[in-house]
Order: sequence, then structure tokens, then C-alpha cells
Amino acid sequence: MVLKALGEPTRLRILKLLMKEVDAGLCVCEVVDALQENQYNISRHLQFLAKAGLVVANKRGRWNYYRLKENFDPYRSGLLQSIGSIPPEVFNGDLKRLRQRIAQRVDGECVVGCGNKQCCTGK
Repeated sequence: MVLKALGEPTRLRILKLLMKEVDAGLCVCEVVDALQENQYNISRHLQFLAKAGLVVANKRGRWNYYRLKENFDPYRSGLLQSIGSIPPEVFNGDLKRLRQRIAQRVDGECVVGCGNKQCCTGK
């Protein structure tokens, strides 16, 4: 299941964001805005990554925050190191949008919801 999880470009993009940015995790809304995808698809991909044992979810308030699972076995650890070696320019747009989005946090928490009209808040 892990290789299937890594075989989808959107899931690779999500993992790269989680590897680069916030130790406490990313709100689904933040991932939606960073990747410019709809909330349903991002949630589905995050759930798949969780089933593959790559990410864990933590519900805080009305939002779920996802982060990389800690203490990977050597197999998963090696696969994530491979993802880390993908040239950064492939993900520059995603990372730039994520940094702008994280800057809107209040006390380390997402309070904005999605800027994407197809997201969870319906804005």
C-alpha cells in the first residue's frame, strides 16, 4: 500500500509539504490552498496516506491537522528520504503558497479556512 500511496503525484506533493514545513502539522485547509486542489480530493489523499502509515491526523477545533508519522520503519524511512531528494524547484510554487498560508495562523492555529471556493468553508 505504501508504494501505491507514493505513486500519485498529489500525494507526493502533500508529503513534500509535510516534510518541509510545520512539525505540529498542516490543516487540511492549508494543504488545499497550497496545492490549489479541492478539499474533497486533498482529504481523500490524506486519508490514503494515513492508511499507508505515512501520516497521522490530529483533530483540533473544527480542523484536522496532519503530520508525518514519527519513527518510521527502515522501509518507509528510505522511501521518504527518496522523496526528500526530489529537486526543490519541482515544489517551489506549493511551498511558496504554503508559507503565505501559514503566515495567516493565529497562535499556531489555522483560523482562516480555505481561500479556495471549493473548500470546507464554502467561501
